[in-house]
Amino acid sequence: MRPIRISMVNGLFHITTRCNNKNFYFKEDEDFIEYLKVIEKAREKYSFKLHAYCITSNHTHLLISTPIEDNLSKIMQYINGEYAKNYNRRHKRTGHFWGERFYSTIIDSENQLLNTIFYIELNMTRNNVTKHPKEWKWSSYSQHTTGEGLIDVDYHEIYMNLGKTMKQRQKKYIEMMEERMKERGLLTKKPQMTYGLIFGSESFIKDVISKYTSHKYYQKRKCCTLDQSTSCLRRFKT
Repeated sequence: MRPIRISMVNGLFHITTRCNNKNFYFKEDEDFIEYLKVIEKAREKYSFKLHAYCITSNHTHLLISTPIEDNLSKIMQYINGEYAKNYNRRHKRTGHFWGERFYSTIIDSENQLLNTIFYIELNMTRNNVTKHPKEWKWSSYSQHTTGEGLIDVDYHEIYMNLGKTMKQRQKKYIEMMEERMKERGLLTKKPQMTYGLIFGSESFIKDVISKYTSHKYYQKRKCCTLDQSTSCLRRFKT
């Protein structure tokens, strides 16, 4: 069953989009650079905030928030549509570039913002492509640890509260990522991080459902408890 997507103003969303048939379409540097350019154009057009990203060879991860307008679907339709059109033109190909519609998981910023960023930026290390996230330049890792990167990210308030100066924040961020890798096993695949519907505290999940949807799909779902402070509302097939 295809879930009705929940979106809202001031929502925080972990977005995953996969290439058609999971093909490895991102091959050349230009393929990655063009995707970042499209994100920049979309950010200017739709005024969303980009907090983290990772572009892999066959899928992308974005962590975005919508502070001004409830426009998640418009944002992703623009990004995926523009990129597919540009890619096909550059590579002189036809047909679908993306597979299924994008996945979106609503994230509890107070509870899970940093863990979600860590998970996104560790993607290629988790999949044994790199030994360390700093080796993959197509993610926001360098922005959070050095302040430099191929595209500016919008530092979330929670990240900014890690220290009084940028160097303090970067140092704390690196320490926390290393700690989470050991304690929470972020180097292992966690379906709830990508395929969950809502990810955070149980009270946060109940609040989102009560405020933003009355659809029976969500009303029938049960929260899976992950630890003392974290739960996940899962899709039927995962």
